Amino acid sequence: MLVTVAVVAALLAAAFLFARVAQYAGFPPAASIVLVGIAAGGMLPHALQVALTPGVLALFLPALIFEAAWDLDARALRSTALAIAVLAVPGVIVTALAIAAGGLLGGLALPAACALGAILCATDPVAVIALFRSLDVPLDLLTIVEGESIANDGVAVVLLQAVTSAVARPGPIPYASLIGHAAYVTVAGSAIGVALALGATPLLRGERPSWLAIAVTLGVAYGAYGLASLAGASGIFASAAAGVALPTLSFAVAEQRAVEHFWDATALVANGVVFLLVGLSLQFERIFHEPLLLAATLSAVVVARLFLAYVLVPLRGSRAAVVGRRHAIALAGVRGGLSLALALGLPVDFPNRPAIIDAVFAVVFATVVVQGWALAPLLRRISVPAR
Repeated sequence: MLVTVAVVAALLAAAFLFARVAQYAGFPPAASIVLVGIAAGGMLPHALQVALTPGVLALFLPALIFEAAWDLDARALRSTALAIAVLAVPGVIVTALAIAAGGLLGGLALPAACALGAILCATDPVAVIALFRSLDVPLDLLTIVEGESIANDGVAVVLLQAVTSAVARPGPIPYASLIGHAAYVTVAGSAIGVALALGATPLLRGERPSWLAIAVTLGVAYGAYGLASLAGASGIFASAAAGVALPTLSFAVAEQRAVEHFWDATALVANGVVFLLVGLSLQFERIFHEPLLLAATLSAVVVARLFLAYVLVPLRGSRAAVVGRRHAIALAGVRGGLSLALALGLPVDFPNRPAIIDAVFAVVFATVVVQGWALAPLLRRISVPAR
């Protein structure tokens, strides 16, 4: 175990160095770190290889979700709430259905196609937020992209849980029960996050040492995720709700700056580790195992994203601003660590599991590396006015 940690730490240092150098050539850091992981994954002995399973991702996801939610601007969040809600709920369902249809055309059985749709229906918060924060985009656009990527992850996890439970349970699918479960997971997770944030209020008000404020926020981020998971609710929604609620409390200026510096540094390292693990988990030779399924799935992902960006999502502002935002939202459909973890976490006996993993590998590589490389220059060419 210690040897594996040391190897990952050494690879992370090499990946950050390579990303720094590659950035001068216009290559995004996220894609650079993934490529280092892919290269290293092919050379490491089997005993040292690490897969990005849901359990491994859970070590980093609460911090990443909490930090992203903490940085959301409250005023921008209120003004873009409708667009985020449309992308996060009906948008995720439409995308899941489109990808499931692509999976069926690619030769998957119906349960496997539904699982593939649930796994790939959400954009990845780690990949999307890392890419967009490095660019100079208007605050409301950044809020839409960040808010969507945080919220739709929770919806995607709920959809996959519904699919896997329906497959494991013989007989007709209990739709009413599944809808009730989805509502519970979402509402209970959010309530736990807000309750924990409110419970931490006395520890954050007044003059307190900066280390105490940092410790409290760390406890809230991971505590909300853990408590929600124990209660059968969404840890993602819990950490996100806590991250949105906590900054509204009374922090001293010095404490808030110290907390923000801590979470910025934590998110930087956690992002790097997750991207490295994405690369280590990707098996490049498996990407082309299922060419028909790959083509059908990628086509469905692209078509669904274009439909969301140009038809479904409601946007306000001048015509030039709306058009620019639609272009940017269309380019934000990046899949990454969460999709990989969900695919690798499927039960061993799940129908068409190897084909699902192959398709997810292909989509993650295409969106994080290929699309990620093209995203920055394309967004710089797109005019996105502030209003």
